[in-house]
Amino acid sequence: MKRFSMFAASVMMTTFLLSGCASGGGATSSPANGGASKEASGDAIKIGWFGPLTGPTATDGTHSRDAALLAVEQYNAAGGINGKKVELVAEDDQGKPEEAIKAVQKLVNNDKVTALVGGAYSGPTKTAAAKVQELKVPMVVAYAVHPDATKGGDYVNRVIYTGPVQGRAMAEYAVNDLKKKNIAVLYVDNDYGKSIYTSFKENVEKLGAKIAIDRPHKMGDKDFSSVLTAVKATNPDALYVVAYYNEAAAIVKQAKESGINAQLLGVDGFDSPKYLELGKSNTEGSTFTTSFYTTDNRPVVQKFVKAWHDKYKGEPDMLSSQSYDAAMVILEAMKKAGTDKEKLKQAINETSELEGTSGQIRFRTDHEVMKPVIFMTVKDGKFQFVKSQMYN
Repeated sequence: MKRFSMFAASVMMTTFLLSGCASGGGATSSPANGGASKEASGDAIKIGWFGPLTGPTATDGTHSRDAALLAVEQYNAAGGINGKKVELVAEDDQGKPEEAIKAVQKLVNNDKVTALVGGAYSGPTKTAAAKVQELKVPMVVAYAVHPDATKGGDYVNRVIYTGPVQGRAMAEYAVNDLKKKNIAVLYVDNDYGKSIYTSFKENVEKLGAKIAIDRPHKMGDKDFSSVLTAVKATNPDALYVVAYYNEAAAIVKQAKESGINAQLLGVDGFDSPKYLELGKSNTEGSTFTTSFYTTDNRPVVQKFVKAWHDKYKGEPDMLSSQSYDAAMVILEAMKKAGTDKEKLKQAINETSELEGTSGQIRFRTDHEVMKPVIFMTVKDGKFQFVKSQMYN
């Protein structure tokens, strides 16, 4: 999904200095024990991670990598896997499918990783998934939502619900709960945006409401004045924005400035403190779907929130939660099955009732997760929980 900030740059530089090594193409290797010796590293069990560490979505990738690193460090502190330390090896895919393929090949063929955490967006993930299946290395997708990512075989599982599930959830909430009948939609023109919006439109129409207008936009767009003029002319009672937080914040700000008073609805791309920071008071009242919230009182969530704050001096977001859970699925399966890839794959597939930070994790036979969709709203400048509901 999204993001870049000075914080991300700082964390990336710190990790580089700790690991003391870098590979070509901007990729970094991040030993999970904070700088293992060559002897320890050579004897360690390696888990690979790939995602965007450079480019416009580097903040997302950094949060994802750091969450996987946190899970690995916690496991090492508790004794590792059968007494062996675990090492996280990270590669930068720059948010590009072709770079994701290169990253996977390097991690598997050169670094000899036992499993992979997919910290990439939908486009790179669905492209890399076919290569992962060919190489027969277990992978757990953290937050990419395109349905095709898990379609290639039994080595790829996903801990986030698919885009169509998120689209259906918001459609039912908008029409059944909020009684909206005339809904405008602005969506990012990529796999993420299209997979969510297609499902949303289908379900809205099934429920008897209509799409007043729909318009795509590109990542990085800043001026939405002309499209919002067209939106206003349709007099919608809701505006559904399928976007990452940068564009979402710009859209809600410009929508308010243009006099659009429709209920603002969104997706997990809103789920970042940066949405509140950039959108300011214009975000008030916007409601969105996500998979995690920091005020969830389950012990696994509060332990994670505290550990994240202690290590990274901030609050974790949805991406952090998803990537932490993806790593935990692998580590828990490794504890049971060891490092044989075939046995590990089976143990991951059989994951059931694992208490994750994003909900209890259980995989269906199609390798998709079963867990609730969370609805959050902005109230008094803060994210607040609305409800949780199963849609699988």
